[in-house]
Amino acid sequence: MNVLTVENLSKTYGMTQALNDVSFECKEGEFFTLFGPSGAGKTTILELIAGMKSDYQGRISIRGRPLEGMAMQNRNIAMAFEDYALYPHMTVEENISFPLRSPRAPKRSVAEIRKKVQWTADELDIGHLLERNPVQLSGGQKQRVALARALVREADVYLLDEPIAHLDAKLRTVARANLKAMANNLGATIIYVTHDFREALGLSDRLLILNQGKVLQIDEPRKVYAKPATDFVGRLLGDPVMNMVDGLLRKSENGMTLLAGGVTLKLNAHLSQEAEDRLKAGSDKARLGIRPSGVQVHLEDPGNATALPVYTIEHSADHLLVYFEIAGVYFGGICPAHTDLSMGQQVWIRLDENRGHLFDATFDLDTSSVAEDAA
Repeated sequence: MNVLTVENLSKTYGMTQALNDVSFECKEGEFFTLFGPSGAGKTTILELIAGMKSDYQGRISIRGRPLEGMAMQNRNIAMAFEDYALYPHMTVEENISFPLRSPRAPKRSVAEIRKKVQWTADELDIGHLLERNPVQLSGGQKQRVALARALVREADVYLLDEPIAHLDAKLRTVARANLKAMANNLGATIIYVTHDFREALGLSDRLLILNQGKVLQIDEPRKVYAKPATDFVGRLLGDPVMNMVDGLLRKSENGMTLLAGGVTLKLNAHLSQEAEDRLKAGSDKARLGIRPSGVQVHLEDPGNATALPVYTIEHSADHLLVYFEIAGVYFGGICPAHTDLSMGQQVWIRLDENRGHLFDATFDLDTSSVAEDAA
């Protein structure tokens, strides 16, 4: 059953189109993430669902009930936003328990409330902070208190806007695991906002990719990562970022290639089929997108490979990330960490089978960093 349904949602601020015909649904118990860059419209969607803002076009409903004109307090929605909004005169325990002590909340005994608060706080590793006041907390601790206050009550939908953004990297990893476990234990339906691709991939049952108020793709994280709908989506997910290079498709007796800035890249079978389809449709221009993990670097020609000089090298524990310059942009590949390589050395790159995509270009590639390095 769909708990939340959003249909053709549009919102403007003056002359700015914040949302443009956004539609999606969220199922019972689903962890649904809105992912995109700053200014994409993610928080605006949450604010409209919550009733914090109005004057929009479209329809929002929860369990079939239209929300238009419904007061915030009647929507049975719990919220945690990036700004903590804690009550400074209350302890952490009092802040978290506030929704349970509301006149609108189901009646519970003091012992029941304390048990619920303690469990929620322990799940978020703040159980030892219950007697403190907000002024005694760090930014990350305040954020977890705000998150606990949202999750402690029963709601149809939980709206979480970057609720762990202020934690350091180590704590954020733990908090992600705790939050996912809590969501599963509670059977909670969560709409989650982030611009961190690790959170988006690690927490979500499904992702909605948003940019400039428009929906680009909705699917399971692994499917979005493996088969992005556009070049922009592919570039958003992953570190290092997906290689992108523009070129012309060419067919020869040796197979399909992409001619890019004087470099002839040999395409694998998967990309060759995409190239054939494009040529049949009358288009010979394409943007190749492939993650560095799908580009193998060899010291000798392994066949169906392209010879290139090494531009620069990055070392990691288990591999080398090797960059080349193609058509004015960086193009990365990997090889074993023990490989003896030097800058300027000629090597061969081969594109892994079943990896890579041919896109229509939707944004301009930045060639300035390569040009600056060359200077």
